[in-house]
This record gives sequence, C-alpha cells and structure tokens, in this order.
Amino acid sequence: MSDGERSADAPLEDGRLVGGRYRLLTAVGRGGMGTVWRAHDEMLDREVAVKEVLLRRELSDQERADRHRRTLREARASARLNHPGVVTVHDVVDEDDRPWIVMELVRARSLQEILDSEGPLPPSRTAGIGRQVVGALRAAHAIGILHRDVKPANVLITPEDRAVLTDFGIAQVAGDVTLTQTGLLVGSPAYMSPERVRGERAIPASDLWALGATLYAACEGRPPHHRGDAMAVLAAVMTQEPPAPRNAGPLGPVLHGLLQRDPVQRLRAEQAEEMLGRVAAGAALAVAAGGGTSGLAASAPPAERTPGVPAPRVSEASMADAPVPGVPSPGVPVSDVPVSDVPVSDVPVSDVPVPDTTDRVPLPAGTSAGGMAAPGAAAGRKRRTALTLVLPGVLVALVVVAAAVVVLWPDGGTADSADPGRSAPATNPPAGTGAPTGPAGPPRGGPGASLDPAPALPPGLKRANGPGYTIGVPQGWTREERGNSTFWLDPASDAYVQVDRTGWSGDPYGHWLQWEREVRARNSLPGYRRIALNRSSAGGAPAADLQFAWNGTRAKDRGVVIGGRSYAVLVAVPASRWNEYRPTVNNVIDTFRPRA
Repeated sequence: MSDGERSADAPLEDGRLVGGRYRLLTAVGRGGMGTVWRAHDEMLDREVAVKEVLLRRELSDQERADRHRRTLREARASARLNHPGVVTVHDVVDEDDRPWIVMELVRARSLQEILDSEGPLPPSRTAGIGRQVVGALRAAHAIGILHRDVKPANVLITPEDRAVLTDFGIAQVAGDVTLTQTGLLVGSPAYMSPERVRGERAIPASDLWALGATLYAACEGRPPHHRGDAMAVLAAVMTQEPPAPRNAGPLGPVLHGLLQRDPVQRLRAEQAEEMLGRVAAGAALAVAAGGGTSGLAASAPPAERTPGVPAPRVSEASMADAPVPGVPSPGVPVSDVPVSDVPVSDVPVSDVPVPDTTDRVPLPAGTSAGGMAAPGAAAGRKRRTALTLVLPGVLVALVVVAAAVVVLWPDGGTADSADPGRSAPATNPPAGTGAPTGPAGPPRGGPGASLDPAPALPPGLKRANGPGYTIGVPQGWTREERGNSTFWLDPASDAYVQVDRTGWSGDPYGHWLQWEREVRARNSLPGYRRIALNRSSAGGAPAADLQFAWNGTRAKDRGVVIGGRSYAVLVAVPASRWNEYRPTVNNVIDTFRPRA
C-alpha cells in the first residue's frame, strides 16, 4: 500500500521521510492518540522527536477536525513557552491531512517510572524537581496557559536531573475557543484540586495543588488521597485533609502550603519556587507551630492575603480561588460534583517528552470582586448532575444521592430555601470559602440598626431570597448555587447576577482598593480597567460600588458588610450591550437587602 493509500489510523513504518526532512527511526511511545518517534532532521543533522497523530476511521469529520485543531493548539501552546522545564517545539508539518509535531528529543524517564522502580525520593531531590516544575508552571501561567494535569507521569527526569513538564494535551489557554465536550472536566483524580473536583474552572492555584500532590507522591511513594478506586479518591479530595507525610522532612512546609484546600490560602508559585530552592540547597525550612487545620506537618503559613481577595485565576493568565482550609466547602452537595477524568497520558513517553492533544477553554470566569467566581460566567452555564470519570478504558458515572446531603446556612435555612423551582446546584465557576459566620444580632451596619424595608420591585424583576438577604433578579434567569455564591444566569446572553458571601472585613471602599491592587499585580483579569469606584449604601448599611471592565465584559459590584456578614453583589454583562442592560444592572443591585 502506498503512502497515499495508507489508512490514517495505521502506524507508519520506520524510515519514512516526513515533511521532506524528518526521517522516522524508531517508535519510542505509542498510545490511543498516536505515536512518538525518534527521528533524524536531515536538514540540520540532529535527532528530534516527531509526534504522529492518528485519526482513526471511526472518528466523524467533526472529531477529526477537532483533533487536528487541538494538535495545532498544543504545538502553539508549547512553542509559546520558552522555558527549560518545557519541551521545545521545533516545527509542525501538515502531511496526510493531519499535523505532525516536531520537538526537542529529551532522553528521560517519567517521575512515575522512577518512583515505581526506585521508591520515594529524598526531600532535597524532590525539591529540586519541584523547583523546576513550578518554574515551568509560572512561565505557562504568565501567558495564560494552565496545564491541568500535573502528575508524576507528566514530569520527565533526565539523567542529569533536569525536570521537564510534558503533556499539555488537556491544557487550557486563555483566549482559545473551547474544544472540551460539554459537561466534562478533565484531569487525573489523585492530582485534581478540591475546587476542580467540585466542578469549578481550573485556575493557576489548581496546578499548584497538583504540583503539591506530585511532590507528596515523590516523597511518600503515593499521592495524598490514595484510595482503591477513582470515586473514592474524588470523595477523599473533596472531604478529607491529606495525611501528614512521613518522609518529607524540610519539604513539609511546602507540601502544607501547596495542599491547602482553600486556593486563596495556597502558596503562590513564586513562594513555592523560593521555598523549594532553599530545600534543594539543603536549607531546612523552619516549621511554625499551628496555622491551618491540614493534617500535613504544620509550617510557616502561606503569605497572608486579604480575606475575600482571591489569588488570580487563569482565564486570565487568569488565576485563583477559595474554601476554608480543612473544611469541605458548604453549599456543594457531593451529588453535584461534576468531574471527569482523563487517564494518564494518551501517548506514554519514555524517551521523549511530548505534549498531547490540546483541549483549551476560553478565559474562565475570573474572580468576582467579592472574591468569588467570576466575571465572564458563560462558563457557569454548564450544569452537571453527575460526576463523570473517563479512566483508561472505563467510563464511570459517580452519582451521589443529593438527599443524603443537607446544607445548612448560618441563618438556619438551607441552600434551597429561596427558590424551590430551580435546578440542582451546579459547581462550575469558582466556589469560595464557607459562608461567613458573622455574629448574631441585627443584620446590618451596627447593633440595633433599623432595617430599611425592601424596595418595591421594578417591572421585569422577581424576588429571590438567599442566606441572609433578599434581591430582585430578572424574570426567566436561571438560579444556580456554586460554593459560596448564588448566580442567576441570563439564558439569552452571557449576562449574570452573582451574590457572593465570601468573608472579608473592613470598609467596603478599602476592600475594593485592596482587591483591585491584587488583580492588577497578578493580571488576574486581563484587560482590567476601573470605570468608577463610589461609596454607596445598601439598606442603610455603608457600601461601595466598583464598576470595571475586562475582556469584553463590564460589571458593577457592590460590596457591603451587614451584621458581620460580607456580601458582594455583582451584575456582569457584555460590554457592547452595557447601555441596554444598565437599567437592569442598577435595579438588581439596588434591590439587595438583608433579610431579618
């Protein structure tokens, strides 16, 4: 059979010349998605790795086109990363109606292979590997790329102990149109962060959790939430703290900081890189008493962050998120934990680190000014009613009966107390910390303060109640509970209302200034621009209104602290339709009142 007659899903023979210059020598890795070849670049007289993507006959035309686009995106994402911890992409060849990725040939074993054959690594060597990987992640996050599948199998180690992060096959790139199948969230269960298990968007802090789990596995020989099956692993990640490592030594504080359940409290990449460098150099990190409720060895806690001010999340080069360390996030019934998991790398590599097919998502919701889910919530539209795991050769649906979990809010009601007709809670956009537990007493600015009555609703709005508050929302918008936020989504556009209950304290005006500094410092909302910041009031309590825009979205967010509880009431709409939506934006925010 000639090359022209050859089936697209048949592996090539050694010796073929691809692109007129790359001579295929030996296959070094095969999998369901394709084959990785050691090849010779006859033009430059050097060895390279060539990834052959297989497009099987049973794929539809659309699936073939998607896989083609994903492969190109993967190559482009890797090519954008100029870092020694990421494989260099040299070229992409389009031949046989499919792309071939030509990459740097790195002779290495995966960290997983090393652990399987040699057992746990000493803390200093683990730290040296971790420092290189976190450097690669910092470079990726800086240009809006999330890896989403950091684990020992995707960290390659050369004989000189160079660490290379590979398999950007399910990475997420800011600004790219998503090719992910609706309702699926990809990754490997044992290395998936709590917020991702809850079905929220991946954020840079999610990659850092996965790095922490990877380093934990390197020290202990298995990941922190090791269980007998994937469903048990996911349940453990959601509800249990990692056991204290026995072999981590001076690495304990780093693991403690990276494996914080609350993404806001998790170590930042630059902090982790500095701490890992010190351990790798042999400097023991001081272990501070107390701090956090994690089962990991207590350590100097991560740098303080203002309550309610999230670390950046990707969508944004975009990045970060939250719940309370050691406490399962309230408002997230296990029944609605939508997750799916892609197996280990589709193309196992022993000699060559290769990115795999890329699955990118558009800029995810950033953090709302209140510290929660975010702006850009089109992502929030994906409702999920079961936890779907795609494991090697297995499709498992994990459904936990919702009736088994009852979420009680601080005001004594349940998450469903306001709108009995809404759909089951979803968990896509960022969930935050548990509902704040403010002091009992008058629900507003100070003791004995009198409540302004809830205003009459303007036409087109309907009354909705939440934990401790009431608000008017547009009729026909769909209510969803996500972690510590309640959303109402416009079915006809990307507009949405969000009431976030993440705890923060102090003057609302000052809170917005601090939040804004955080956003700008980390570029967590690309294109962020303040439009206005004014003092206001909500039901007689002091408040502050922040108007801002980012990446085609414009929002107004009112921050208010009432009776010890903090709220951020945000309405976000497409920037191009701001004038059309402006009356609705103001009406919704002005109807927010505390509930006695």
